[in-house]
Amino acid sequence: MEIKKRKNILVIGIITLVIVLLGSTYAFFMYSKTIKAFTLTSNSIKAEFESGTNSINIAYAYPISDAFAKQNLDKLGYLDFTVKGSVSDKKEAVTYEIYLTEDSNNTLDSNFIKVYLTDDNNQEVVEPSIYNDLKAPTLTSASDGKVILTKTETGTFESKYRIYAWIDQEYTQNVEHQTFSFKVNLYTYNDVAPKGAADTVKEAIASHTTESCQNLTIEEDGITYLSGSNECIDFNYVWYSGKLWRITAINPDGTMKMITQDVIATIPWNANNETYKDSWIYQWLNEDFKDTLYNYENIIVQNVKWNATEDENEIPGKPPTDDSADIVQGDVGSLNAYEYYQSYKNASISTGYLNIGYYWWLITPYRWCVWNVDEYGILSNDHHSYAFGVRPSVNLKSNIELNGEGTKSKPYTITIDKATGKSGELINTRISGEYVKVNGKDYRIVGIENGTTKLTSVDYVRDEENTVITKNFGQDTSWTTSVESGDENYWGAYLNNTWLTPELEKYITEGTYYLGTVGSSSSYKNSICSTSNTSEPTSSCEKTSSTWTGLVGLPRVGEMFSAQLGSGYRSSSDIWLINPQSSSFVRYVDYACFLREGSSSQGVRPSINLKSGVKITSGDGMSPVTAYNIALP
Repeated sequence: MEIKKRKNILVIGIITLVIVLLGSTYAFFMYSKTIKAFTLTSNSIKAEFESGTNSINIAYAYPISDAFAKQNLDKLGYLDFTVKGSVSDKKEAVTYEIYLTEDSNNTLDSNFIKVYLTDDNNQEVVEPSIYNDLKAPTLTSASDGKVILTKTETGTFESKYRIYAWIDQEYTQNVEHQTFSFKVNLYTYNDVAPKGAADTVKEAIASHTTESCQNLTIEEDGITYLSGSNECIDFNYVWYSGKLWRITAINPDGTMKMITQDVIATIPWNANNETYKDSWIYQWLNEDFKDTLYNYENIIVQNVKWNATEDENEIPGKPPTDDSADIVQGDVGSLNAYEYYQSYKNASISTGYLNIGYYWWLITPYRWCVWNVDEYGILSNDHHSYAFGVRPSVNLKSNIELNGEGTKSKPYTITIDKATGKSGELINTRISGEYVKVNGKDYRIVGIENGTTKLTSVDYVRDEENTVITKNFGQDTSWTTSVESGDENYWGAYLNNTWLTPELEKYITEGTYYLGTVGSSSSYKNSICSTSNTSEPTSSCEKTSSTWTGLVGLPRVGEMFSAQLGSGYRSSSDIWLINPQSSSFVRYVDYACFLREGSSSQGVRPSINLKSGVKITSGDGMSPVTAYNIALP
């Protein structure tokens, strides 16, 4: 759609370059400010010209190189101006264009005039450019102008600029008594809303509606639910804060609900209460998980109303929104049973795009049970003492801008999310969820503490034939004993000896692993906190004294990525966690993401800690295919 322009033209000032050869050694650059102080205000932008002396003498008016000019900026003439404003409605943006128009009486060839734009600290904004090589503005009345900068702003903004000019070193003609002057102008486009995230997704829905993929949405009360098979709903992937998400609904106000593609952890609901507000799930989502979200104050809607009303219907019905509704407020939640039902209503329960082959909790109670999704994608309800996977959900703000294609391999990215890591950057500056390749194996960042980066393996430990290795946890339920036994039939000893190659050991350092007991009626917080079933966040609770310090451990209950990853449906191995359930059993996550306890042989996904000096050499961290490659300093 063509953007209409407000032809609100502002002459910021006139720079006059008067070149007078005195002998053959030097000349003067002079600029004249024909207008002193002024302002111009549109709906959301104001430009200010900085008044001051009206001329500057400079010793280097002869042709010079860009490098020489940059080294002697203090000897060149310049003009300062500021563009500032505040876009009151966050759905709006303002675009302005700074362009130059030359005087019709100029005698110097504009093909040899260099212009250079910096901020007021002389940090480069636009590199030195030949005047005539700049593009023409789109404003018809300024067809003779040259654009030096186009910029779009949202919210409150203030940009200070400084413009320089000099004669390019390629100029070989006589400059005696020749002049070149130009005006610096600014105009604004109409204050229009940039394309919001919802508009981007609506366009994708339309473009993906084909003969084989019909009815991709369900419209209800102004909400657009994405509904269909995974084959058809393949355009709703978003990469945010180190995690891959799926958009599930577009709300009437332009905000959008999305849910993680992966189960992030497997934790108990609450053995004593089936309501969502009283669940350990609610605590984990709004404490442990939220703490991993980058810039969430500006990206996700806060204090959202999550409808967790009990539903005893065979097929979940639309939850009430009146006073009878059980509304739980929080920044992070998950889907209720009705929202999950809507996701596959236009397909089938087995092919729906949210079926990932694992058990995961919904937030809807069912008598003394809670609704959940089983390994087949079927809506089920199980007792609230059980422990299943958790898939967090958030609502994107309406003014978020999405980039990318929305596919699994090229998901949408969010403009104000943390940029992907660059070569030379320390790995301990990154965020939870990103992928890292260490010694040929893929890991995900769990978290960063005291400069070290904790990782958990994406895959299981396998033998040379790629078969998952299974072993007993140890001779008892203590990881410390398992390591110290030296018996490589036990995971602790095996991982810290045979599996720990010299090449891997170069990159890793010792870490503290918390070994708190998580009983059958215990909160996930018992794995790390000293107080049983505490209400304190795990980030600030007094930590358990039951710890092990060493090189290779296992994920703990409730830790990020302490669950099965990827697609399940009986394609996974059971994996040990590091916490006992009792004096006889240890916690493990089964193939379907069900937290259980046992003493038999299971697989593992090891945890390690990278040294603080490890740096990124390549990759963007967004998938196993593009995982960060690393090197030692």
